[in-house]
Amino acid sequence: MAVRLGLCALAVVPVLLLLLLPQDFGCLGGWPGWAAHAPAGTAWAAEDSWRHAGAQTPSDSEPGGITPPVSDMRANGGLPPDAPELRIGLLTTYPPLSYMVEGVPAGFARDLAEAVAHAAGRRAVFHADDSGPVLRSDLVEGTMDVLALVAETPERQAQLEFSEPGLEVAERIYVRRDGGTHPRGVAALSGLLVAVVESHASHQYLRSMPGQRVLPVSTPLDAVMAVAWGRADALVAPEPVVEHIIRRLPTDAPLEPSGQPLRTLRFSFGTAKGNTPLMAELNEALVKVRASGEYDKLYRRWFGGNVLSRYTDRELLLAGVAFALLTVFLGASVVLLWRTMRLRRDVEAGTVATREARASMLREAISRQRAEQEAERFFALSLDPVAIVTQQGALRRVNPAWVRLFGFSVEEVTGHPFLDFVHPDDQDASQPLLVSGTNGLAGAAASPVENRFRCKDGVYRWLARASVALPEEGLIYVSGRDVTQRKEAELYLERQAEELRRSNAELEQFAYIASHDLQEPLRKIASFLDLLAKRYVGRLDSDADEFIGFAVDAARRMKDMIEDLLSYSRVSTQGREFEDTDMEKVVDTVLSDLGLLLEEAGATVDRGPLPMIRADRVQMEQLLRNLLGNAVKYRSEAPPSISIGAARAVGGGQRGGAWVFHVRDNGIGMKPEHFERIFRVFQRLHGPGRYPGTGIGLAVCKKIVERHGGSIEVESAPGRGSTFRFVIPDRFAGPTGSTGPTGSYGPGMPVVPDGHVGQPLP
Repeated sequence: MAVRLGLCALAVVPVLLLLLLPQDFGCLGGWPGWAAHAPAGTAWAAEDSWRHAGAQTPSDSEPGGITPPVSDMRANGGLPPDAPELRIGLLTTYPPLSYMVEGVPAGFARDLAEAVAHAAGRRAVFHADDSGPVLRSDLVEGTMDVLALVAETPERQAQLEFSEPGLEVAERIYVRRDGGTHPRGVAALSGLLVAVVESHASHQYLRSMPGQRVLPVSTPLDAVMAVAWGRADALVAPEPVVEHIIRRLPTDAPLEPSGQPLRTLRFSFGTAKGNTPLMAELNEALVKVRASGEYDKLYRRWFGGNVLSRYTDRELLLAGVAFALLTVFLGASVVLLWRTMRLRRDVEAGTVATREARASMLREAISRQRAEQEAERFFALSLDPVAIVTQQGALRRVNPAWVRLFGFSVEEVTGHPFLDFVHPDDQDASQPLLVSGTNGLAGAAASPVENRFRCKDGVYRWLARASVALPEEGLIYVSGRDVTQRKEAELYLERQAEELRRSNAELEQFAYIASHDLQEPLRKIASFLDLLAKRYVGRLDSDADEFIGFAVDAARRMKDMIEDLLSYSRVSTQGREFEDTDMEKVVDTVLSDLGLLLEEAGATVDRGPLPMIRADRVQMEQLLRNLLGNAVKYRSEAPPSISIGAARAVGGGQRGGAWVFHVRDNGIGMKPEHFERIFRVFQRLHGPGRYPGTGIGLAVCKKIVERHGGSIEVESAPGRGSTFRFVIPDRFAGPTGSTGPTGSYGPGMPVVPDGHVGQPLP
């Protein structure tokens, strides 16, 4: 039975070794200088670690397995000992492009950089680092000559000189196979948390896109694990890098590409800006490497698509010889191998599991350490005060901004109750920070509040703060912002607004009372002056008659001014509730009231369709009566021609819309510099002898429109008539409590052209 098993093993063992060789080849060889490869359970195998460690290949040994002394030429890759150095910067976070194996740089970028340096007659000296900004800084400072295979981006093109591309790869989106999102392009990533390697080309690309949520990580492996473990929704990285990591993970990573490739990344050699001679030398050497076939060999080794394609035909031949020798050796011990196979599998499974657990714990520890370092930096650099409170309600830590704002040193606040520094009147608002006083922590973020906090000098400052409680840590994190100036400004504005409301109310009441109480004495003065004029005109001299005429006319104008002032004050003090008002009926009433005036002046009125609005009907009649009366009063030599219409407002920022009414005439017009003046109280452009009136009619119109939440303006030119436009919003919360539009439409608001209503009339 044992003999049969041995014969079967002799036939099966070579096949098994062929399949296992690429991942464990170094462990099987007995050739001089061949170093052991990385264990199969690591994130990726170091297939060429012996090559980068400076070990000698089997082809360099003499027949019979005796290795001759290595000359200086041989040690320098065929270059003379005095060959100039080419200092090459190597980023070590992008397998298989570039990474570290047992402290030695490896990957396609490293091998291609060495081949280019040899083709240029230089000895390659590598400076490896896991930070791209550090390498670029060293390049600018001159401590190295060239960066190996840097992704070309617009930001880097402004800083570096780039060679012809050494590698072009596709950049893709990867998501979980069982996930519900499968973005097709960059636009579909909006709203998703995307993992990218920090400071790499993909990171810079996504940062330039508006609305992208980015999770920066240190290595591509961290990006893959972030998506695999559900910490991120997707990742963006070069396709060969992600595929290389997925193939070498000890467990199946549930990732797959989504959509089409985003773009093609060009990886090139980079030199300092202006180093044209070295760039020309690198381009020439890169052409030589491509022409010699060395480039294709390196590309197949690292990107061939399977593990065997990374080895040359010579290496595979030597592997075949090793297989034969090992087969003979294993044939003699096949029975022992068969008996121990089960135990070996168990040991290997346990070793892989242990190694995976250790690697996972190490990654978690590194990630936590980085997060703590970042949080510590933000804690120290924040310009806003930040504090950490214990579950007992005591201050555990405060940042420098807290110390600067309140004046207390760290020692003076550490361990003291948080509420001791809050103003007594504001402590109730701070209670949501804790549950049942200081007995326990809230399980969710507390609502933002504004409190007064005591400074060391006894002064209180306003602090707008937000807090979040973490029960598992037993801590509450509080972040605030000094809003003392804003709160003082708000309080000042509130006092000023209240004072202004009180002053306006008193002024309106005073205007009403003054104009009302002046009516009686003025009536007596006017009556006695009329009596004096009737009895003594012609009985005194001509000067007395003229003086009596002046006094009578002045009393009459004073009476008109007081009556108009009383009407002006009544706009606010005696306004009626807003109600549904049909502007068609309002115009009918006004035209009926002004019928005799319009007939005597020979005026014609052209009216368009008018809407139903929410307004004070009496004040709308007064508004149109004043505007139509002015159109007749300030007419030209031609008969008055008046147009009334309305249109829907366009724009203005109002929700609900508004109506723009117009009253147009062909009167004498006015100059633009008088447009604002005519809406002021007692402002007239003509003397009372030419045109009657007190100059308060348009001021009343403006006050009526503003009470309805709108605005009024005029367009005019001398000799071309005037067009008055006023805006009435659909809804406005007026001073009487009636509902209407919020806000107001300002002058210059765009409207629908006259005669074309923007929407059907109600």
